[in-house]
Order: sequence, then C-alpha cells, then structure tokens
Amino acid sequence: MHHRDRCRQPSGLTDMRRTQPNLPSLRTPQLLLRAALTALVLVVSAHRATADDMPRIVGKDGHFHLEVDGKPFFVLAAQMHNSSAFPSTLPVFWDTAARLHVNTVQAPVYWETFEPSPGHYDFSTADQLIDGARAHHVRLILLWFGTWKNGAGHYVPLWIKRSPQVYPRLESADHLPLDGMSPFGEQTLTRDKAAFKALMTHLREHDAERHTVIMVQVENEPGLLGTVRDHTATADRTFDAPVPTDVLNAIGPSRHGNWSEVFGSQAAEIFSAWAVSHYINQVAEAGRVVYSLPLYVNAWLHYRGLKDPGADFPSGGATYDMLNVWKSQSPAISIIGTDSYTNNLEQFHGGVLPYQREDNAPWLSESGITVPNARWTYDLMARGGIGASVFGVDDPDHDEAISAHGLDNTLLAPLIPTLVTAASNNNVAALLEERGRPSPTHIFGSWMVRAAFGASWGLPDPAEAPSDGQETGRALVARLDATHFLVAGTGARINFLSRNHDGGIHEVVRVEEGTYDAQGIWHVVRIWNGDETDYGMRLPEKTSIALRVEVLDISPSFLRHTMIP
Repeated sequence: MHHRDRCRQPSGLTDMRRTQPNLPSLRTPQLLLRAALTALVLVVSAHRATADDMPRIVGKDGHFHLEVDGKPFFVLAAQMHNSSAFPSTLPVFWDTAARLHVNTVQAPVYWETFEPSPGHYDFSTADQLIDGARAHHVRLILLWFGTWKNGAGHYVPLWIKRSPQVYPRLESADHLPLDGMSPFGEQTLTRDKAAFKALMTHLREHDAERHTVIMVQVENEPGLLGTVRDHTATADRTFDAPVPTDVLNAIGPSRHGNWSEVFGSQAAEIFSAWAVSHYINQVAEAGRVVYSLPLYVNAWLHYRGLKDPGADFPSGGATYDMLNVWKSQSPAISIIGTDSYTNNLEQFHGGVLPYQREDNAPWLSESGITVPNARWTYDLMARGGIGASVFGVDDPDHDEAISAHGLDNTLLAPLIPTLVTAASNNNVAALLEERGRPSPTHIFGSWMVRAAFGASWGLPDPAEAPSDGQETGRALVARLDATHFLVAGTGARINFLSRNHDGGIHEVVRVEEGTYDAQGIWHVVRIWNGDETDYGMRLPEKTSIALRVEVLDISPSFLRHTMIP
C-alpha cells in the first residue's frame, strides 16, 4: 500500500521479519579498514545532507538571513486559502503559484485530519504537498494548524472537542466554555506535542536529504478570543500564584507577588502571553528535537487602532508589547512572524517594525494579495528580512495583483544572493511610493539616491508622489562597492545625486541593464545612455528591470595634479 493511503501508529515499531542482506566476511585488516572508511564516508555524507545544509537562520544583533542548502535565500512565498490543501483544490493553487513565480509555497497541515483518531497519524496531506512542491520546483513551508488557528480551536480533532472533561475548553470570566482550548489543558498539550513530533519525524525521514520543507509554522495566530485570560480552575489558581522568576526577569518589574500584584491592569494579557508561549514552546521543542528546521509563530498584530485584547485581537498572542514575554518563554521558536493586512505604508511599518529586533529576524509571514502590497517585499528585502508572503492567492479575483507580484518575483529571484548579502551589511534601501508623500531618498556615502513617482520625461522630479496615484512604484537600490550600485524595480525614476559640491567630477558614467546568472555573474542586455539616462533612470510600470550603475568620483585635488596646462 502506498504510504499516502495509510495511517501510522506512533510506536515506531519496525517489521523484524525483513530479510537481512548477505554481508562480506571481515577477516582481514584491509577489509576492516575499507569498511570503516566506507562507514565514515556515509556518516559524513549524511551529516552534510542533514546538518551542514539544513535550512537555518544565520546572523546576530539584528542582522539575519535565511540559508537553504548553504546559500542565502529570501522567501518569495504564496500561501493558499485555509481549506485548499486537498486534492480537489490543489491544482488551482499550483497553477496560481506558477503564475506568481514564487520560490516557496505555504500550506497547512490540519490536526483534525492528521490525527483522525487518537494516536493514528495520516501523512497523506504532508506527502502530497511535498510531492507537489518538488514537481513545481519550489520550497515548502508547512503550517501546523493545531491547538490554535486565528485565536480559536477550529482544527482540533473532533474526538478532543467531544471530551471537554479530558481536554478542557477555554473559559470566560463567567466560566462559560468558548471556542478554544485552555492553555492549561495538560492532556491537550500532550496530544499536540505527540502529533507535531510525528509530523517532524516524518519530514526528517522523507525530506532530510532534499530540504523541500524549509520552515514550519507552529500553530496559527495563537491567543485567546472571547476573554482576556483563561478562567478554568487551573488557570485561576495559577493566576493567583507568584509570577515565575523568568517572566519577571524578561519584563523587568522589581516587585514580586501574584500576577495582579505585579502587573496591575495588564496582568491578564501578560498572563495569557506567558501561558500560550509556554505551551507552544513545548510543542515546538517536541518537534525540533527530532528535526531541527527553523520554526516560527505568526502574530495577529496589535495595530491599526486595535485596542482590546481578546476582542480586537487574540489576547496573549505574540503582539509587539508581548514580545519580551514570548522571547523568554519560547526559545524553540526561531522567529516571530507578522501577518499584516494593510495597503498603507505607515500602518505597515507600525505593525512590522517592532519585530525587527536583535533577537528576531523580520518575516512577513502573511499579507494581502493586492497590488500596493507588492511594495512590502521590497521593504522586507531592504531591512534584512528573511522573506515575504501573500495569502489566499488561489482566489479568482486577483489577476492584477498576481501579475504585479509575479513581475517582482521574476525580477528579484536571480538577484537574491546579491541583495541578501548587501542587506546584511545595511547596503540596501527600499524606495517606495506612498500617495502624497515626499519622494523617498537614501544616503550611500557621498551619494544620495532619490526615487520620483509620477515623473515625466524632460521635467524635474516632482517633490512628492501624486495624490491620485496607485501606490505601486517601488525600487531597491543596493551598494555593491564604492562605485557600483544595483537598481531594481518598477514605476519609478531613479536619480543619483552627488553630495560633493567641490568642483570635482561626480557623475553616473555607465548604466547596464541585465541580470545575474545562477553562478552570480552579471550579464548585460544593453547599455543605457542618452534619453534613457538624461532625466534619471526610468523603471517603467508593468516591466521588470535590473540595472547595474557605475558612478565616478574624481576630487578637485586629483584634477589639479593631472590637468594638462
């Protein structure tokens, strides 16, 4: 029977009746040595396949990047709708992902179908996703829809939901059961840990050499809805007990006592953040111990005027003001990702920037599939993030957005190694259009780079983006060395302006249109000059262009010593 069509017991028992192969007799030192060397080679090869080249987050002090197969990688991802990981709907998704030209897809594994009965695991969804990703030559990020999905328990198996006396429900202040599981349910935690461990073990057995799966999300937008904190009997006793020392150390209050005494009006939300992050860390650790892929949690953000935890957003989730609690309680989680659904740059930065920390790599784990949101990939790339994703792409009403994101992914894919390396050294800037805002600029040493939107040939750069614009202009500028820059984008006019006004020669002397090949070698398609550079470098809309720009800096003193009398 094909492994897709069976469920497997968690015991790990093997069939002891399998026939053993005939082995050569090791009777001589030469044969012993040869066998030892062969074994060593196999061990080293296996180690290289599963350890040295394991996907991992590299960096420190706020400068991070993702490595896959030992090379810099930036996630250009498409995520399917929640209920699309089934054979009947996957073809539509794979077709859309191909149109988006992504290098990674995100897809859920549902606890309710993964463990249809206690201790029986069905790996068919994971296998069909891995097979599909390989067939379409993309990487895969699996999303574990376990105890939490959007602050609720939608994907908890029915056999758990039907036994609240064993697997306690979340309770309101009036002790009414809510749509969610108590983070103090020990039996629920035990089952979630075992299921997630089984999934990670399966990935190790079936994907350790290929690394099709590069990250796994643990739960989904976790936290509590309908209440600020759990009010089960266990939760109430714990809330009235002293706050653990590691929480005090993470947040910083010098006083001791129970949660209300230490944290006052914020006590319930901080208590929930501690309970949820502590729970999820145990799930993550159960999986990580068998297969150490990067693991992340995605956050339903506390932004855009959302105020009330438990109502406007899940209480105890990995919101910006709960990050210190989360980081102290979930060391098995590599990254806290951000789920941002806004087309406004200020709102986007308000939600995402707090997650760029010395202990957290920026990661746009979800965003809307809109044309303006194409700018967010540029922003994440420039600030040294590990990637950006768009959600719900297998929707029939996104043709324009799919074209815009597909254009960018086609442009950026061959530039990723260069851009990731430059971003790790703070040498990349994102210049983004925002309606009615001043033309963005960035300083690279003695040069200021400016992007103009709505500019016309023959006219000076407008001071700001047009108020009736579509907020689609976007460009990346990377400093490669002292005299060379990489420019990529669409819908913008890029100007290099010298900051030296000393009578020397400071000008753009060469602009090459081209791209990098798989070996990182730049290939020129054509050289720009004349009309293409007289008023800056115009990156047309609905066209993907990469330019390599060379500037010339000659000081006045050098000119004085070399000028012919």
